[in-house]
Amino acid sequence: MGIFCECDSRKRFVLAFNHIGSKDNPLVKRIVRLANESKFRHSEAQAVIYGEHLLQEAIKYGLVEQVLILEDAVTKYQDLINSLTNPQVIKLVSIEIMRKLNILDSLSEIVAVIKIKPTLAEPSLTQDSLVLENIQDPGNLGTILRAAYASGITQIVLSPKSVDAYNPKVLRASQGIQFGLQIYTEIELGQWLDKYRGQVLAMVPQANLNLYQQDLLLTTALVLGNEGNGLSRELLAQLKTQISIPMLGGAESLNLAMAATIGLFEMSRQRVVNQRK
Repeated sequence: MGIFCECDSRKRFVLAFNHIGSKDNPLVKRIVRLANESKFRHSEAQAVIYGEHLLQEAIKYGLVEQVLILEDAVTKYQDLINSLTNPQVIKLVSIEIMRKLNILDSLSEIVAVIKIKPTLAEPSLTQDSLVLENIQDPGNLGTILRAAYASGITQIVLSPKSVDAYNPKVLRASQGIQFGLQIYTEIELGQWLDKYRGQVLAMVPQANLNLYQQDLLLTTALVLGNEGNGLSRELLAQLKTQISIPMLGGAESLNLAMAATIGLFEMSRQRVVNQRK
């Protein structure tokens, strides 16, 4: 199925794949539910991605389980289809069905069901970590995940009330970076941090300690809180070492994703400089 050669006509190629003709098809209903329900995603260990780039990333990690492509656009994706080890996972759908599948702002021509990458039962207690409490904005989390991966921090620990890392909007903002991360969700942060064997640094808007004066060569858990409220009182009371980003201007605080990125890249900067000594 879906083998290309110069003699293939568009019609012949399109007919090589199975079509889904109804919005009430069980797979269509399942994808809509996976896209909208976090609990269902994690109970099924599956998520939904939109667009060619995310599908390419999922293929690299062997995560693809189903691919739905807009039937009028299928010939645009010949190379992508050929990169799938099992072309039988491909189904073609009409524009009406594709509109039902899409929950993002713009209509995608490709929707795929992927496996959620499995993790160990509990995060490592001896690994550098980014710890996030009650993060709500999908765009913020996606940006933070990209910054973590770029800075070399691969263990992400999320509290129970945080937005799902496999929410389609987080996946879009991160561009699939989470496929290369170890992301732990529903973690009771206070209990886990109490056992953590490295230093724990709570990033807050104002603190006596300066981020740039901390020794970040040590194994570190960097902890940040909710966009509007910051870290909870309970967690702040537990975290004795609180640091802030010095700001010479008049702003009182930074966007959460910006603050996390600065903290992550200060860790990265100190380690790069130390390697050069």
